[in-house]
Amino acid sequence: MKRVLQWLSGRRARVVAAAVVLVALVAAGIGFSLWRGDGESSLPSETPTAPAPTGDGPVDMAGRAPLTGVPTKDELNRPAVTVKVSNTPDAHPQRGLDQADIVFVEPITGGTTRLAAIFHSRLPAQVGPVRSLRPMDAALIGPTKGIIADTMADRWVLEYVDRVADLDDLGTLRVPSGTYRLDDIRRAPNHVFARPDQLLRLSARKAAPAPYFSYAADLQRSTAQRAGTPASSVTIGYGGSATATWTYDGASHRWLRAEKWSPHVIENAGQVAADNVVVLTAQRDISFARAKPAMTILDVFDASGTLKLFTGGKAVTGRWSKGAVNEAFKFTTTDGKPLLLTPGTTWVECALTTMPVQVR
Repeated sequence: MKRVLQWLSGRRARVVAAAVVLVALVAAGIGFSLWRGDGESSLPSETPTAPAPTGDGPVDMAGRAPLTGVPTKDELNRPAVTVKVSNTPDAHPQRGLDQADIVFVEPITGGTTRLAAIFHSRLPAQVGPVRSLRPMDAALIGPTKGIIADTMADRWVLEYVDRVADLDDLGTLRVPSGTYRLDDIRRAPNHVFARPDQLLRLSARKAAPAPYFSYAADLQRSTAQRAGTPASSVTIGYGGSATATWTYDGASHRWLRAEKWSPHVIENAGQVAADNVVVLTAQRDISFARAKPAMTILDVFDASGTLKLFTGGKAVTGRWSKGAVNEAFKFTTTDGKPLLLTPGTTWVECALTTMPVQVR
């Protein structure tokens, strides 16, 4: 797997060596400082720290939904269900997106995006229109260790996702007839809709997902509110009709999404709204030899980059990093502290570093 074995081997060796030295020094009663290569003293970055008693650090997730950070009395002892959703103009209005905990927006070709919508705390009756997998779904959705719904993909993409991602891929050709609903009112290929309850019954997966992000206790304690600057909108230049703009709505304290051609509206649920919007930029991944030249794939594992978080009328710049495919992203401030989102729904706009991002 891409760079993983080499990275793990080197990291293991460094951790073991550091542990041996530490034990020896403590046993000898010697005072010491740890030093970075630039000569500044520092504690190890992997040293765990307890949440600050004032509530300023990451909130304790006990009693909270793992993919939103919202307090809940429900057990939520079920796996997450991710649905790949078409996002071309003829696929609108989409169905069920208002109940997603997390949505990733993926550029897939020039001027076209597709969505990976993750459902856990709420399960709509139907989600769609459903479309095919892409290679970067493995890294985005693998951390949920749940179920993914799709209309299959090229064979090499299916083989890749099956091989590297800890997911139960219940695509349309892998389930009994009737699992997905075909809507006669919609034209193909935008007529296929997933039914999350049916997929849960078919899957052997039962475990709930681990938390994907770090959350503050509330909006006022989020990183954007404490350290950010005022922002009223952000536009992500995917190109063509896919270029998207989020605008802050002070009345609801949420961000509203529109695409170049129209407000982004969900069937029977109004305009797309989110509590957190993350704009994550990454380099192009050119390691997939069988990918067509027109296919856009972002390098989002064993990699790092920059991001902007929009929460409650403010924006803050941060960094992202991700190890192996099935490891979650780590979002931090520019000085390495955890980036704390406000409890609620999160949309992550994934963009190439060459795509313009305009903040107002």
